[in-house]
Amino acid sequence: MNEVFLYTFPQWLVFAALFVIIYGWVEGKKVFRLTGHGIFILLGIFALVVLLGDYLAAAHYLSPEEVASEELEEIVTNEVPLEAMLLPAYWSFLLAGILAVPTMILEWKNRKTARTLTVLTGLAALLGFFIVVGALRSV
Repeated sequence: MNEVFLYTFPQWLVFAALFVIIYGWVEGKKVFRLTGHGIFILLGIFALVVLLGDYLAAAHYLSPEEVASEELEEIVTNEVPLEAMLLPAYWSFLLAGILAVPTMILEWKNRKTARTLTVLTGLAALLGFFIVVGALRSV
């Protein structure tokens, strides 16, 4: 998977979901709020695929042969690869996707606690967004 796709696609999903949920609140349309929660669930599924799909693994950067032959002595850097910096963001996106499931159910049943869970879901997704932004600034 392309490195650029790993940090741009979740950002688009976060802001699409937040925009649709806020629009649903302002206009009083339940369908838009449910759609926003559905987008957060898709974000969580995408994060799970990336985490389980070995896209952020450090094994891609050092082979056992390089470590065994001590080729690291030539150039030693203290830089962490971008993919490794994105790992906490994907945990946050996964949390947002998990929180979106009960939020969607409570929203469907018109419960007041759905608003609190919606805010928590949005904050978890925004945390992941800002982790990605911080990782991109440090590269």
